Amino acid sequence: IQRMIAMKKLPVENLGFVEIGGVGEMIYRAVRFPEYVPDYDDGGEVLKPIFTGLHAPESGTDYSLTGQELLVSLCNLYGKLNNPDSTVPMTDAVWDWCRNNIHPYNIDSLYEMLDSEKFAHITYMDLIQKDATFYVNQFIKDLCSLGTVFELYFALRKVKYYGEIDYARNLYYEGRLCDSLAFFERYRQYEDVGEYKARILENYNDHIFQVIDMFPDFRMRLKLDKKTGKVMYGADIQSVFDICWYTFSRMVADVAPPVDEDLNYFESQGSILSCLACGKYFVRHSSRQLYCNNWDCQAERNRRNRRASYARKKAAEVSTPKPSIPFWSIEKN
Repeated sequence: IQRMIAMKKLPVENLGFVEIGGVGEMIYRAVRFPEYVPDYDDGGEVLKPIFTGLHAPESGTDYSLTGQELLVSLCNLYGKLNNPDSTVPMTDAVWDWCRNNIHPYNIDSLYEMLDSEKFAHITYMDLIQKDATFYVNQFIKDLCSLGTVFELYFALRKVKYYGEIDYARNLYYEGRLCDSLAFFERYRQYEDVGEYKARILENYNDHIFQVIDMFPDFRMRLKLDKKTGKVMYGADIQSVFDICWYTFSRMVADVAPPVDEDLNYFESQGSILSCLACGKYFVRHSSRQLYCNNWDCQAERNRRNRRASYARKKAAEVSTPKPSIPFWSIEKN
């Protein structure tokens, strides 16, 4: 029914973000644990948070780590682990991600528990540890669901807005964790760049429907941000993947609300691109930024800029005619 409404085959209007009051950039709660330890139970390998009275978990509304940055971080982790040649231990990679970002599951319920009293982490230590323990294979499953759809959308965006087809041509591969999506394999017969691009754009709406169909449903509700005292209407968030899907949906939507101007992280919102040097995703904060902030990539950017500058200088020298010597000067010599 939703697809038929979107295609305007039913006389019913969709109520978008703007019509229902303008759902702005999401404010999400974050929980961080100082350390984790791998363990096992009947369902497989788990990561269990470790904390003490002196090293307590932290909780609060996160203004520093945006949904875009979480999305980029998880999609880069997916690319790293799903590489067919990757030998990175999956548990270690997930473990490291959690320590450097936020806890991935039961975010709201853990936040409420930790926020209930001053020393809640001591009072409810066993309960918090139990609720925060999660299966590594569940994390990997959620990671693959997000990563494959983002790859498809990113490939479509590259073709439509930048005319680049290499990402689309290489979209399908047999990964270490899961196979990527094979929607573009039917275009492989078109070797000409122009025709390949034209065929994808011809079926662009169908591919967008494929992207939309793979999005999970969102549950919206009112929330109170205790730090600002504001009541907000936003997505019900229980996992870091909910945050990323919601952020991702704002990228896909043609009519999405503007970023709330009163947020502390307003300045850090930007476009998501792939670095020209390493190929990883990054959040671009400048219209001229084409490389991520990795030191090696910035060094490569400087090298390429120097080579391009040298090439332009040499081309200018070749194209500039040398001044002719007057005939009287030649006769005098």
